[in-house]
Amino acid sequence: MVHHPIKKLDLQDSDSDTCDSDALDGVFNTKYQLLAEKQVVSDESYILHIHGTGNADFKVAIGATNNLCEIYHFDNNHLLKSETLGILSNTIVGVQFCPDNNNLLYTASSDANVRLWDLRLSDKLVAQFSDTTIKESQNCRQIISFDISSNNRLVAAGTELFEGESFILFWDIRNVKLLGGYWESHTDDVTQVKFNAEDVNLLMSGSTDGLINIYDLKQPNEDDALMDSFNTESSVEQLLWYSRKGKSCICCTTHTADVQLWQTDAVEPYAHFRRCDIAKEIRRKSEDHCYLVSAHNYINDELFILAGSNENDGECSRAVRTEGKKLIPSFNLKQNKQRVRSSWYNQHHNILVTGGENGTLDVWHIDHDKNFS
Repeated sequence: MVHHPIKKLDLQDSDSDTCDSDALDGVFNTKYQLLAEKQVVSDESYILHIHGTGNADFKVAIGATNNLCEIYHFDNNHLLKSETLGILSNTIVGVQFCPDNNNLLYTASSDANVRLWDLRLSDKLVAQFSDTTIKESQNCRQIISFDISSNNRLVAAGTELFEGESFILFWDIRNVKLLGGYWESHTDDVTQVKFNAEDVNLLMSGSTDGLINIYDLKQPNEDDALMDSFNTESSVEQLLWYSRKGKSCICCTTHTADVQLWQTDAVEPYAHFRRCDIAKEIRRKSEDHCYLVSAHNYINDELFILAGSNENDGECSRAVRTEGKKLIPSFNLKQNKQRVRSSWYNQHHNILVTGGENGTLDVWHIDHDKNFS
């Protein structure tokens, strides 16, 4: 995933709430608790990538701007360092636990390699998936996004534009073999590749060329595989599969901090939330200060979108949830102390993990039904 620096505005530009604290408490009425907070990165580095396991006493892996990758174990409301992969040699573009084994972790780096680590072993690196079509004397295709199929059979990675072409590369996890790639469906950086969790043969990709493509991987070639193409008329930063009213849907976050919601059988988004809309719903005055972190599957087939403001130290971090074509304020993380750059949400246990520019990892419990004092 491409992460662009959050714009730092001149001091003469300012942002503030559009209402007082009592009114904020009234509209952001979903209750939460800060369960744990830990400084995990220092030296002016910050956390760009977070992924965790699905169990209640989960593990969470982080990737930082200094190429540090570490794994923490959440136990009894504490974050305990369990493993470290150290400083990797190239920029980390993603971390992801194996869908069916909490001891296996994938990392992707800009050196055109996806690596598989077994956290139980002293020599943790157990497999490396490389672009074997590039000779040592040639520049490699820079990987900027990756994903693992839910059955842990395929690795897919998206690349930057390389010699006029951008690629989606595929590997077979069982024998570390490069199966091939697609290079005709996008004309710019492939910023996202996402497998469908319910159908392992469905893959979507997003690009700075503005397109979201959906592929049927059962087909023998790229032309036959390309099922649908949606034009966002923007630049795709993040993609998320979700289901709404029994239909498969896509949430797209753009590099201009807009959110588009698409049904896969439609020709245009059924909802489009612009940056100004999100700033309004998080009750901030300045659209220019508003930034998006990520969208997550929430409850009742809806989503929540984590957003914030650049004002001061970025301590304003709030979430809005979707309700059809509307945005509704949800929760306000008052104890946040940093510009949040990455988040991961465990929908089954209502756990949100955030990390950002202070190098701090925060664990929040989001409660839909119960009020905390």
